Amino acid sequence: MVNIASDMGAANNAVTGVQSVSVNKGQQVSLGKSNITSMTNGAQVTNLLLTDFAKLIDCVKEQSQKFPKIAEVMAIEDSKVKF
Repeated sequence: MVNIASDMGAANNAVTGVQSVSVNKGQQVSLGKSNITSMTNGAQVTNLLLTDFAKLIDCVKEQSQKFPKIAEVMAIEDSKVKF
């Protein structure tokens, strides 16, 4: 994973990496003919988690759009420091 730094290229690469993550929101787990209670319950929980996971991914993608602007502000502050 790329660290956020005062490097616009690194920030943009990080955002590109996040934007490439996806999950099929319509994907469902199916057990076919299984009648084992714990297996059917597990399939139901997994299907609920897939929906929530898709929402989480969308939220992270939205927040990642802030990284380049943060890096730009950090670069401006870094340019003021004299070594």
